[in-house]
Amino acid sequence: MNASPEDEVLDHTQETTSAPAGPAYRKLGWKLAFLPLVWCAAWVGINMHVFGVRLVHFSGRNMLFGLELDYAMGLFWWFVIATALFVLFDGQPRRMLMTAWLVKFFVVLVAMLVYERFYDLDAYTYFNSGATGRFWMYPGHDFRQDMLPALRPIEQTGDLGSFVTHGIGTENGVRFMVLMASITGPFYHAMKIGFAFLGLLGVWWFYRAVEVTLGRPYPQAFYLLAFFPSILFWSSILGKDPLQLVFLGLYAYGGAMWLVQGRFAALWYVGLGLFGSYLFRPWTAIMGAAVLGLATLMGRCRPWQVGLTLSAVLVSLLIVSPQAMLFSMGLTDIYAPEMLVEAMGTRAQAVASAGGSQAELPKPGEVSIPLIIFSGLFRPLPFDITNAFTALAAVENSVILWLCLVALIRFRLGYLRDPLVIWLLSMTLLWALLYGLIVMANFGSGARYKLQILPFFLLGIIALVHKEGRAFLDSRLPVRRTG
Repeated sequence: MNASPEDEVLDHTQETTSAPAGPAYRKLGWKLAFLPLVWCAAWVGINMHVFGVRLVHFSGRNMLFGLELDYAMGLFWWFVIATALFVLFDGQPRRMLMTAWLVKFFVVLVAMLVYERFYDLDAYTYFNSGATGRFWMYPGHDFRQDMLPALRPIEQTGDLGSFVTHGIGTENGVRFMVLMASITGPFYHAMKIGFAFLGLLGVWWFYRAVEVTLGRPYPQAFYLLAFFPSILFWSSILGKDPLQLVFLGLYAYGGAMWLVQGRFAALWYVGLGLFGSYLFRPWTAIMGAAVLGLATLMGRCRPWQVGLTLSAVLVSLLIVSPQAMLFSMGLTDIYAPEMLVEAMGTRAQAVASAGGSQAELPKPGEVSIPLIIFSGLFRPLPFDITNAFTALAAVENSVILWLCLVALIRFRLGYLRDPLVIWLLSMTLLWALLYGLIVMANFGSGARYKLQILPFFLLGIIALVHKEGRAFLDSRLPVRRTG
C-alpha cells in the first residue's frame, strides 16, 4: 500500500527532529554525571572537620589555610583538569579519560579520606616540603632555592644508615613537590589532585603502548589499567609513585614503538621515560634500559636495531662505570660481589621500614630466588592477611595468581622469540627479584612499589589469557617454510 504525501512529510519530519537526540542526550548525560559529584563534594566539604582530623604534619604544622578551603581548592583543580580533558580530547579518548577522571574524583576526594584518617602517610611530609621548601632529612636546606634536578646525590639524608645517605630520589621528589605547590598553591588536596592527574597520564601512555602494539584502539586495556584497584589507588597519592608511572608509561610507549614498528623516533620517548625515572628511582631506569636492550638483542629485531643497541651497551660500559651506577643508587663502598648483596639487603631494609612496618627483612642468603620472585609478584596472599588493606591486596593477588597459572598453561615456547614477550617477561622477573625482599618484609611498601611493574605484568598476563591476545601473539610467530 502506497503511503500518502502527508505520511511521507510526517515521517521525514520525525527523522529530522529525532536525529540529533542521541548527541543531545549524551551531552545531558555528562552534565547529569556532575550533579552527584557536586552533592558529594559539598557534603564532604561541610564535614571535613570529621575526615581531616589527622591531616597534621608531625612537626605540628596544619593546613596553611584551613581544611575547608584546602578541600575546596582540590575541587577547583579537579574541575579545571576535567574541563581541559573535555576540551582537548574528542570521541572515544574523551569518554575514556573523562570516565577515569570521574572515578578518580571519588577515590581521591572521598574514599582516600578514610585511609588518611586512620594511617600516617609520607604524603603529609611531602606536602609540607612542597609548601615550605624544607624536608626533615635535609636540615637547613631550602629547596625553593635549589630547583634544578640532581643526577648525582649531593645532599646528606640524615641518620638512616650509610647505604641511604646518597639517594637522589628523595631530593628530586621534594623539588617536584615545590614545583607542584607553585602551580596548585600550597593546598594538600589540590596537590593530591595534581598527582592523581599524573597517574592518569601514566595509564594513558601505557594504553597508547597497547594501541601501537595492536595497531588499533583497544579501550578494554585502558579500563583494565585505569580501574585495577592497586593502580587506581597508588597512582592517586601525593608521592613519587604517580611520577614514576608517568615516566614508565612514556618508556612503555617508546619501547612498544621500538620493538613493533622499529622507529628511531621511539628512542626519544624511551630516553625521556628513563631519564625521568632515573631522577626518582635510578635502579628502575637502569633495569628498564637493560631489559629493552635484552629484548632487542634476543628478539627478532632489525639488524640496525641490534647494531645500535650493541653500540649503546659498549659506550655505556666505557663511559658509565659500574661503580658510578652503584653510587647513583646510593650503594657506596662496594668492592666485591658479596658486599653488593649485603648492601642491597641493607638498603632494602631501610626502604621497607619506610612504609611503617618494623618486620625484619630476611637476608638474601636465607631465602631462595624463586621465593623472592614469587613474593614480589603475588604476596600478600590470604595467609598473609593482617588488616583490611592486606585483605584487599590478598584478594587482588589471588586473582593475579590464578590468571598467571592460566597464562602459563597457554604459553607457547615460540613466544620466547618475540621481543615483546622477552621485554615484558624480563622486566617483570627482574623487578620481582629486586623488590621481592621488600615485599616480604613490608606488604604496605611492597604494594606501593608494585605500581611500577603492574601495568607490564597485567598486560602480559591478559595477552596470554585472552583469546584475542593469543591470536595476536600467534600472528607474530615466524612462518615455517615448507618444501
